[in-house]
Amino acid sequence: MTDDPIPIWASIKAAIVAIPVLGAALWGGLGGATNALVIKVTALEAIRHIAIGAAIAAGLGGLGAPLLGHWLGLPPGTLNAPEGAAGGTAAYLTGSLGAAIFEVLLHRIRGGRLPRDNP
Repeated sequence: MTDDPIPIWASIKAAIVAIPVLGAALWGGLGGATNALVIKVTALEAIRHIAIGAAIAAGLGGLGAPLLGHWLGLPPGTLNAPEGAAGGTAAYLTGSLGAAIFEVLLHRIRGGRLPRDNP
């Protein structure tokens, strides 16, 4: 044993942060939470926004940054820092915007207007 033991929770946190998909899911969930706070929904709907944001950010992974950059009209590579510092930002935006777009599509489908129909 060493004289300076590392607490178990610190090592667990370091292991979770080291996995890129979990980091993207965390930031995407925070983006979904921001989305839920902005539009002021109920607690159950807020949980749905957080879950959708986390799933979209984790599912897109590294593809979220180029897609968002293209959709926002940014120059190529703007959201991709060489050290990966913008990965959290891209996952946050992916979770926030992805959850919002998903909710709009879900609302239209529930209203009987499919996405291909004209408004």
